[in-house]
Amino acid sequence: MKERKIYLDLIRVIACIMVVFMHSPVPETINPATKNAGPFLAYLSYFTTPCVPLFFMVSGALLLPCKSDIDAIGYLKKRLSKVVGPTLCFTLLYVIWTWNSSSGVKDAVITLLSVPFSVKGHGVLWFMYTLTGLYLLIPILSHWIRNVSKRELEFYLCLWGISLLYPFLELFLDIETEPKGILYYFTGYVGYFLLGHYLSKYEVSLKVLLPIAVLMLPLPLINKILKWDLNFYTVFWYLSITVAVMAATWYVFIKKYFGNKSRIEGFLGKFVESTSNYSFGIYLVHIFLMRAFIWYVPFVESISNYYLQTFVVAIMTFAASWGFSWLVAKLPYSQYIIGYSSKK
Repeated sequence: MKERKIYLDLIRVIACIMVVFMHSPVPETINPATKNAGPFLAYLSYFTTPCVPLFFMVSGALLLPCKSDIDAIGYLKKRLSKVVGPTLCFTLLYVIWTWNSSSGVKDAVITLLSVPFSVKGHGVLWFMYTLTGLYLLIPILSHWIRNVSKRELEFYLCLWGISLLYPFLELFLDIETEPKGILYYFTGYVGYFLLGHYLSKYEVSLKVLLPIAVLMLPLPLINKILKWDLNFYTVFWYLSITVAVMAATWYVFIKKYFGNKSRIEGFLGKFVESTSNYSFGIYLVHIFLMRAFIWYVPFVESISNYYLQTFVVAIMTFAASWGFSWLVAKLPYSQYIIGYSSKK
């Protein structure tokens, strides 16, 4: 693990806040006002979508490359212990929470046996599976990164960037996205891992990124006005050039203004560091606390303004998830539940 950098902690905090806000809108079955909130929901999702890329980028910045003299198997045991335990723990929680009593023993056995290969319990756990796969790649990628030049790394990122343009190119070209595609092996979330490493090591001009990111912002609205009928969850989602640019802009912006700071003073500094430590716990538990309890709190249900209700749900969920992680971190073996322990 590299020396702690406060700007990476701050990026994690921003990503945690984004992911909680993304999931906070109350569904139509609980609040009928959701039916008329389409544009708000679309833009809330779009503005918070950089959360997942930012999480991956921070991991890439911190973990690539691993030390050259480290034993790969030993490294993976240590690194995977941070994700395997929490993933299994919360898989069990979500499986129990969503279990249908009409399901038979056969379904239960298939669910349990499928856990290493497929997300079970709740879709929010997909992130942990993807992160685990990227962790497995770290010793392999590290050999390359130690010897790669800046130009070679940029070449890889350019090919990955072209793959992020596929959702747009598919509108008027035939694009092969299956394994036989020419850029298939340059696609996926590993690009964010490498982008995080690149942005942590090299300077990128915010003056270049920021105007491009601003131009990306109205695209969902333009899509609706001009009736392009673009698939939102393809063109404006995690593996699209629009979200990659916004995530990179967030990263470069925070690095520019906090990259030279060794710490943030006072309460804010303590909050940023602790929230960064609790980030796994916040991510894993927020859906459960939100959808099992907070959506149904009488105070929340009484808020007639849908936008205010979403904001209140997000604040309450974040606070509850933070508090849960703070409590669990004090328990023995908490690293196997939320990936972090406050016990020295």
